[in-house]
Order: sequence, then structure tokens, then C-alpha cells
Amino acid sequence: MLLEVSQETERMVRQEIARGRFRSADEILQRGMGARKEDDEAHRMERHRRAIEWMLDFAKRRAAPLDGITIKELIEEGRRM
Repeated sequence: MLLEVSQETERMVRQEIARGRFRSADEILQRGMGARKEDDEAHRMERHRRAIEWMLDFAKRRAAPLDGITIKELIEEGRRM
């Protein structure tokens, strides 16, 4: 596969290899893609955390008495429906 990059990008890649930070352009690309994947995962986890916080806040604001029913029993009842 041939990748087209700007002259500036090619210059930076060559510099990084010459400095010994990386052994090849492939290694630079792999590191960059790995960082992107980590960023995506961190973003997904942040969205998940915010959703949980929203649900907990909603539950606190809209709390209904359970009249002696435990949360576990309520969940089990929901599963039977």
C-alpha cells in the first residue's frame, strides 16, 4: 500500500527515525493508531460514566417508594415481564 503524505510529514517522519525514537514509518503509524484507539476507548468510557451519573441522578430525583421490595426483587420481577 502506498501512502501519500505531505513533504512536511515525510520530513518529520525521517527526523524521528534519524533521532532513534522510531525504527520505521510503520512503527510511527502503529503508535499513532494505538494512541487513537486509546483515545476512542477513553471517550467511550467517559460517555458511559456520564450516562451512569445521569441515570443515578434521574433515579434520585424520581425516586418512588418500593414498599418493602428490595432492588434485587424489583430487577427479578422486571426480568419476568
